[in-house]
Amino acid sequence: MKTARPRLLPAEHGSWAFLLLPTVSALALRPSLPGVGLFLAGLAGFLGRVPLRREVRGRLPSSFDRKWVLFYGLMGVAGLGLAMSGPQPDFLLALLPLVPLGAWLLWMDLNSGARSLSAEWTSIALPALLGGAMIRAGNGPWALAGALGVGSFLSLAAPVAYLRARLALRRGEKSSFGAALMVHGVAGLIALGMQLALGLRWLWPLWMGMLLLRVLLEPKIELGVPDAKALGLREALVCTISAFALVISLKGL
Repeated sequence: MKTARPRLLPAEHGSWAFLLLPTVSALALRPSLPGVGLFLAGLAGFLGRVPLRREVRGRLPSSFDRKWVLFYGLMGVAGLGLAMSGPQPDFLLALLPLVPLGAWLLWMDLNSGARSLSAEWTSIALPALLGGAMIRAGNGPWALAGALGVGSFLSLAAPVAYLRARLALRRGEKSSFGAALMVHGVAGLIALGMQLALGLRWLWPLWMGMLLLRVLLEPKIELGVPDAKALGLREALVCTISAFALVISLKGL
């Protein structure tokens, strides 16, 4: 009798958006081999937590998981090595916050706390920091690296806050629309401030303003609450549009 092979890919579909929005945006803005190296290192950490979690928890321990943990470890080292070959090794400064945040998130993940709000926001912050470091590794200016990091975080955090509010409403729980509205308001103000301070193009700040209007108006005119899958797909589309708007707005920095 054949046994099912353990899962290798993360089950949380939204986590792919968290990883890809900042990193793909960074490669679109400043394509470089060091940037690709950092992307590979980040991908190794993202994928490696799945077999590592099984190994640490003692569920289905096998040489299969150990081999993949070793493979992703080597992949991460190779990616960092490629990144260090670039002209701007000071990108490591942008990676420093990833160490404590990544360790805390790994601890939460291993203790079944990855779906908490704090862990989810940390899951957004880590790739945003990585995207900024990729910009700098590709010889991009610090202003662009910081703008991408902040913009990526806001572009993901706002829809996630709204999604959590809608899912809570669908489950019959107390909805956190007030918190979602506050997150969107802060995100819109920061986007406007970035436009005024850095001279960004208006597309991304305008889009963030439109998302704020959505939170204000959609619950009042929508009949019923879509199911979780439909909500997830819709917010993934929103994040994709946010990424395009952000990249276009950051061009020229």
